[in-house]
Amino acid sequence: MAQQPSQLDNGRRILILTAEAGFGHRNAALAIEAAMQERYGDRCTIRILNPLREAGAPAILQTMAEERYDDWVQNDPGLYNLGYRISDGMPAAALIEQVYSVLLYDPLKELLEQHSPDVVVSTYPFYLEPINFVFDRTRRSLPLVSVITDLVTVHTLWFNPRVDSCLVPTEQARQKALHNEVPADRIHVTGLPVHPRFGAENRPPSEIRAELGWKTDLTTVLMVGGTRVAKVPEIARLIDRSGLKVQLAIVCGGDEDLYNRLMAESWRGDVYVYSFVAHMPAFIRASDLVVTKAGGLIVSETLACGRPLILCSAISGQETGNVEYVTSAGAGDWAPSPTEVLACLVRWLSSDQATLSERTANARQAGRPKAAYEAVRLIWELAETGPQPNRRELSLRSAARFPLKAGAQVSRAIDKLEQELRGVTDAELARLAMWCINQIETEHELKRIAKVVSQRTNS
Repeated sequence: MAQQPSQLDNGRRILILTAEAGFGHRNAALAIEAAMQERYGDRCTIRILNPLREAGAPAILQTMAEERYDDWVQNDPGLYNLGYRISDGMPAAALIEQVYSVLLYDPLKELLEQHSPDVVVSTYPFYLEPINFVFDRTRRSLPLVSVITDLVTVHTLWFNPRVDSCLVPTEQARQKALHNEVPADRIHVTGLPVHPRFGAENRPPSEIRAELGWKTDLTTVLMVGGTRVAKVPEIARLIDRSGLKVQLAIVCGGDEDLYNRLMAESWRGDVYVYSFVAHMPAFIRASDLVVTKAGGLIVSETLACGRPLILCSAISGQETGNVEYVTSAGAGDWAPSPTEVLACLVRWLSSDQATLSERTANARQAGRPKAAYEAVRLIWELAETGPQPNRRELSLRSAARFPLKAGAQVSRAIDKLEQELRGVTDAELARLAMWCINQIETEHELKRIAKVVSQRTNS
């Protein structure tokens, strides 16, 4: 018998599922936990868990989804973009859902039995259909909430028509949810949940700078780096040698190699380098602008603090929509090379910083510091009322929801996937085949992928 958790006698149980693929998924979970604790902490127990790291989860899933994520993004962005683009199609998404449903069935079933939640929240897209798969086979009915952590370019796997509530960060994401058959009354534009402390930090910048040991009267540029942010040393060196009257703070996001490189530099001006900081709201509020990559999390956190962004890099496909979101709101600019970053900074600071002032006002307008509270309100309502009636629509994706009984439908899905691959070169397809094979654990699924690739390359 599964061990029951220690819970409040009459409290609600909130189970939040996440993953370590980048920072965004877990930080969204932590933001929801903090807001839930603040609003309903005396009436609930909250658990944040990663099913990929639970007993029984195939090690290959954790390896591919988490451990190799940075390696793909940094060292083979073309392959990552290709895989993202092809898997974003409905047939491929349905097949991925089928594979994950089978492989994660046991660990997810065990988590539900052990924690007996009143509502399940997922900040990672690959869990949504597997959870429904468990519900169907155990005859359980629990509210399921998806919390989307990409602003605009959102993968199809995020949009599951059977969720009770789909929390999207932008209107653009809402439109894609509708396109993917999520019922309109279950879609809520909340913004991307950021930790409540980002909205709570409202001290004057000069006060925070004095506390940090920075100069209080200099325009301050914050650079947020890390393993997925390209050319941080080159950008920092250009700014430092530009002659601009600014001070530069650089947070390396725990990337020790980057930190050591920056600490070895001979800086001419006021430059402060940090490996990792636990109080990012203070750092952002103490700055006048932020230079970083177009990750959904850092973009949302920066806007929540009312600061504009110069975006210096973006993961192709996944983050390109974030660039559009920021620039179309007038809350920042796209500068994909070190010289463009410097040119942008010069433009912002010229004419008595008129452009910087404009970008800052737009950033305050675009920021949603209360997003986590709105998400928590909707989650709590479901914990109190229970799940909504499910729609059992017949579609390609619904075929993948019953993989052990859907041979004909899945065969048609494979045919459609093969058609989508006709525009891809054989060299690209060969690399994609290796990427797919590395993600599939069972021999049965491996043979099915290999058959599609073989038919394509021999045609």
